[in-house]
Amino acid sequence: MMLIEEQVATARQQMTGESLRAVRLRVKELPSWRSLVPSGTDIQLLLESILLQYIGNTQRANRFPLGIAEVVPASSRLDIRFEHFSLVRPALEMLPYRERGQRTVHGTPGLWARVVGNSIEIAFARHPAAGAIALTALDRSDEVEGLLFAYEASLSAQRRVPLWTVDPNTLPAEKLHTGGRRRKPQPRTIIDDHRPAVALPSALLRRIRLWDRLAGHTDLQVSAATADHGLDWHVVRKVHQSVPLHDDRLAAILSDPVAGPGLVTDGEGHCCDDCRCVMEFTAPADRMSGWRGVLRVETVAASVPLRLAPRRPRHFTALDETAFPSHGCPPRNSPVARTRRADESVASRSTQLLAPRFSRCQWDLTGMATKIGAAWALDGCAVLVVTHSLDAGREVRRLYEHDVFGWSTPDRPTLVPPLPWRRGRLVPGSGALFTHTMSGSRADVGALLQQARAHFDWVIFVDCNDDLGMGPYIERSVDSHFVIVDSSWYPESFVTAQARNGVAEHREVAVTPAASAMAWRQQHLTGIPLDRVPISGLVLRQHSPRAGSAPSPDFTAQVDAELARFGIPVLSRLPEDPEVALGDVSPTVLDAVDDASRAEYVKACTPIRLALRAAEPCLIPPADPWS
Repeated sequence: MMLIEEQVATARQQMTGESLRAVRLRVKELPSWRSLVPSGTDIQLLLESILLQYIGNTQRANRFPLGIAEVVPASSRLDIRFEHFSLVRPALEMLPYRERGQRTVHGTPGLWARVVGNSIEIAFARHPAAGAIALTALDRSDEVEGLLFAYEASLSAQRRVPLWTVDPNTLPAEKLHTGGRRRKPQPRTIIDDHRPAVALPSALLRRIRLWDRLAGHTDLQVSAATADHGLDWHVVRKVHQSVPLHDDRLAAILSDPVAGPGLVTDGEGHCCDDCRCVMEFTAPADRMSGWRGVLRVETVAASVPLRLAPRRPRHFTALDETAFPSHGCPPRNSPVARTRRADESVASRSTQLLAPRFSRCQWDLTGMATKIGAAWALDGCAVLVVTHSLDAGREVRRLYEHDVFGWSTPDRPTLVPPLPWRRGRLVPGSGALFTHTMSGSRADVGALLQQARAHFDWVIFVDCNDDLGMGPYIERSVDSHFVIVDSSWYPESFVTAQARNGVAEHREVAVTPAASAMAWRQQHLTGIPLDRVPISGLVLRQHSPRAGSAPSPDFTAQVDAELARFGIPVLSRLPEDPEVALGDVSPTVLDAVDDASRAEYVKACTPIRLALRAAEPCLIPPADPWS
């Protein structure tokens, strides 16, 4: 079985074309493995979207897609290495210029270009640090500097004035428009066309090497067209004439949210015949800003017969393929198809994770459920983590999308995937971890949990335990319940204050294990319906005790026994987590830790799964006898 670090690094390298050694170093710097290829800032996305339109229509056949051998993505930078020196020239056409004696700007207004070493860096002059694209070539890279100067000279010979040579430090400060006087309408530019849908082309450009891993790749062309909802992209994929036009692996890798762009496939928009195969994709409903576009992939046979043998398909680690599909190992195209274990005799189970009301665990409940689910996945289980949120509804998200001056343009086309859940991370071996956030009534949640039983070994349902959520009232759709508490030590004594001779004196009173268990239960299990819902057990989060207050192991064991007598046994104590600030996105379980710590966490989560598997499902009567 491939090590998890090797699996993650290989999956990214297959998308970007980077060297495997460099990817291994960059993967260690990622806080989470839920998105292997980082996304850019708003300005960076805009730069990449405009660049893709200019370099998408190549005039010659290239060994790599669009002639790009390698991309190195970062949040505010993208390094692109072309196969040939001449392929850098079309990218320079995005630079701004104007006809001499005229004021109309051609190209992209506001861009600034300069030569740095053996590459040409392009950025917005007013925001050079917010985003940049570096262009270089595999061959004759030392002549890239002359290419920019030659392009500038060619424009001057045509009586055109280059506008990308202005030093950003000499630009006047931007004017702050505060309203009041009416502004003169500004002409529409290419920036206005690209801004609503910058994320989609950027995601494709940062994963440009996925196309030549498919069977029979010969050429690729990309074009864009404006639409009411944003910007639609059209990809023409040419393959060898002896290769079938339809390829399930294309839809699988474009739909993968971890290594791929995470798009949604439109089954009704798929038309396939002997001449062409057309698939349509768009972003899922939980992505709004920057994704207002449709991707149309058209696969056709190369018009000119090629004498060379067609390229064999190469495996995608993100699709759990471990060998060349042409070597007799059939690819597993859909991760959903493999999410059940080989032992189908074991019935799937659904459980609910609760946390005390107003506790730190309540706000971090989804992150903890994902960590526990990932630990079970590393142990070979197929796990789905379902989160209920009132913010997941489409109408609620539309409220977040309106601007100050009015409602946004009509909604982009939305596609409903056949299965709502999406993969949460890559998992080596036979395990799998998927996540899903939904809104709706108890009936909707119950229907989804019932549907998930046919695909997963375990379904973990998470909901905030407060007045806005369902709290524990979904128990009829799950088999068991367990509680996670951010406290693992019990008080062996209490300090009380007593007035004596006009002075408050502190006195320490020792307590018995039974009293300590009762006090801990009353303090930490607020809002949990212990009198109505059978709790399968407690999961305690470890914390280092304060100096001089280390609890006695014997006393802890006795309190655990008392809690078990109360019907809430302690199932496990999770290892201490690294400190994460409230509100931060919690990384998927132990992504950036060593193998020993990861194994310790998986070992601590195993008793939880065994206890929940042994828990007996039961029918819980409603809280209101009249309901």
